[in-house]
Amino acid sequence: MTVRLASWFSVLATPLAIAGVALAVAACDGGASAVKAPKAGDVASVEPASDRDAPSFESRTTRSDPRDAPVPKVAGKPMWAANRTRTAEENAQRGFERYGSEFAAADVDDYVRKAHAFVAHPPSEAETLTRPNGDTLIYDPKGNVFAVVTKAGAPRTMFKPDDGATYWSQQKTRESRRTTASRDRGASDNG
Repeated sequence: MTVRLASWFSVLATPLAIAGVALAVAACDGGASAVKAPKAGDVASVEPASDRDAPSFESRTTRSDPRDAPVPKVAGKPMWAANRTRTAEENAQRGFERYGSEFAAADVDDYVRKAHAFVAHPPSEAETLTRPNGDTLIYDPKGNVFAVVTKAGAPRTMFKPDDGATYWSQQKTRESRRTTASRDRGASDNG
């Protein structure tokens, strides 16, 4: 009798185990969600934060590279640097919104003027570092101001790093690694 019960148990155990696992997985809600659940009566919908976050397929293929757009000048130099995703004006506005208050800038134009003044004539104690692409990194330890300017004279950013001299040290180390890695890649390509 004991042998018969054991054989029936093994025959039933496998399908029961599979059914139990399937039931457990089906009932699992996947844990906590980073997305807020809709309130009672709300209909769930997906909306981008802005039109820029989720462009339609048509606009995605037709929007030109922001770096090709004409850029307003400030004292004969580009007002700000464009990048792959934003025009110069959009980047200047973003910089003002994030860092303008650190420089008591009244508006985006004031922030742009202050950035141009800093990158055109950094304080004598400011340290600089030039990237292979021609960008110059500038750090003024006395005022704790960090900025990047293109070789054409367009600011890319200007802010006061929270970590001050530590941030500048990290930038120097990062650029040193980039230069070394680039040099090493070039040596391996030639040898």
